[in-house]
Amino acid sequence: MAKKAKSRTMTVRLISMAMTGFYRTMVRPRTHRPLSMLKYDPVVRKKVLFLEATKGGKAK
Repeated sequence: MAKKAKSRTMTVRLISMAMTGFYRTMVRPRTHRPLSMLKYDPVVRKKVLFLEATKGGKAK
């Protein structure tokens, strides 16, 4: 049986660099570079940098 094709988009988690634990989820095209953007963090009540989290899977 053939493998299922990969989706053109993927859901990613953007983590606040203020280290508050706040995150946002966004959908981006699979071919784009990792996201980074300035967004509002309600914990510190400021605009802070959000970076895309790396996938933390088990290594084989």
